Amino acid sequence: MGWTAGATMEANGRIETGDVHPAERSRPSIAVEKLGDLPPLTGLRFFAAFFIVVGHATPMMLRLTPNPQLVINVTNCFLEVGMELFFVLSGFVIHYNYADVGRLPHSRNIAKFYIARFARIYPLYVLFLTLQHVLHGGDLRATAFFLGMTQSWVFVVLGGVPLFGHLSAFVTWSISTEWFFYCLYPIAAWLLAMTRHRLIAALVLAVLALLGLAQVVFLYLHDQEVNAFAQAVWGPPGIAFWGWLIALSPVGRLSPFLIGVATAHIFITRYGKPVGESERRLGIVLLTVALACAIVMCGAQSVGSRYVNSIALFIYSLSIAVIIFCCARYRSPISRFLSAPLLIACGDASYSIYLFHLSILEVTRVRDVIPWTWYNVFYVGFRYTAAVLITIVFSVVMYRVFEAPARAATRALLGRFINPGASRADRYFPIAMCVGIPIALSIIGWFISLRS
Repeated sequence: MGWTAGATMEANGRIETGDVHPAERSRPSIAVEKLGDLPPLTGLRFFAAFFIVVGHATPMMLRLTPNPQLVINVTNCFLEVGMELFFVLSGFVIHYNYADVGRLPHSRNIAKFYIARFARIYPLYVLFLTLQHVLHGGDLRATAFFLGMTQSWVFVVLGGVPLFGHLSAFVTWSISTEWFFYCLYPIAAWLLAMTRHRLIAALVLAVLALLGLAQVVFLYLHDQEVNAFAQAVWGPPGIAFWGWLIALSPVGRLSPFLIGVATAHIFITRYGKPVGESERRLGIVLLTVALACAIVMCGAQSVGSRYVNSIALFIYSLSIAVIIFCCARYRSPISRFLSAPLLIACGDASYSIYLFHLSILEVTRVRDVIPWTWYNVFYVGFRYTAAVLITIVFSVVMYRVFEAPARAATRALLGRFINPGASRADRYFPIAMCVGIPIALSIIGWFISLRS
């Protein structure tokens, strides 16, 4: 959307389940963690990361004169599509795997959820922050917020720069926003579990999410009033408040996540029911329509107005929810394509792709503006393709060499606290570490910012 200030890819790991069964043939299970793996969603995660890479790479690579602005506008839409796909998919995957957190909200279950999420995010995140600080430096006053993964939760100005712009780690705002949703999710899962009728609960949640989108659109269309308020409070740096509020903060990104949760809630109700031929055909039609809506909206948005951008927010979220549901439940050429081994491998590496893609693009970018000639077009195209391939290959290697081993080691280390026979205090320790410590670090950072 027109207000996209960056891109994201926390990229939840491949569906973390035990037994693997096709969703069309599996029997329903009380324990969501035993539901089958959904490979197409891993492939979708790669495309979320890929759209973000393309959206950032195009203006860095197509430095031609005259400026190909229409192409850049289209790829800017890719950023928003990738963003929405990420958050909706994240909500779907989290609820699909961890709905039991709401049905059985005891300490061991919640601790298991936070251990899995912390291990998925934090090791690679800390490595990335460390590299950014060593290579580029940064204001150490912001470190507490970044280590606590709360840099997008509050709008703080340090040294005339908004908090999320420090440490040369702007892309990590989405990790912070996603972590806020993880802290919130057990409460949402518990409320959903209290509702006897799953479909009604999902529809109510979807309506609330749409109301949230309407609120974001209202803020988007009243940017002047918001900017006037922010600059009165923070001075010139307050000009970034509006973009932070609707594009980076949890306020602006909660609705797509909740739409994903609602979609998963509906999917679970259909999980054990066989797919008839008529339903399968209907699913393929809905999938085709949803894809067409997203593509048409992207084209319209690239040449449209602010009001078109507002409509796009609703179209993208709902279309992506339909695409995820249909890819997860129905077998189709698209779901088979998304399940290809190569796409699965790239989807596994999507978190690394997101974190490191800007660093790689900065090294490989075209720095001088050059005229349109056949040679220059070939040169730019070759450099563009090489940069994307280097990003993907580097990320796949990073996933296998560091990310996956570090995640397994972290889960094994923290998992000792929830083994059978562990005391209640032991079971609460991972919760305190994964939630309490980030919040404590943020409070420390807040006091430092007040005293600076």
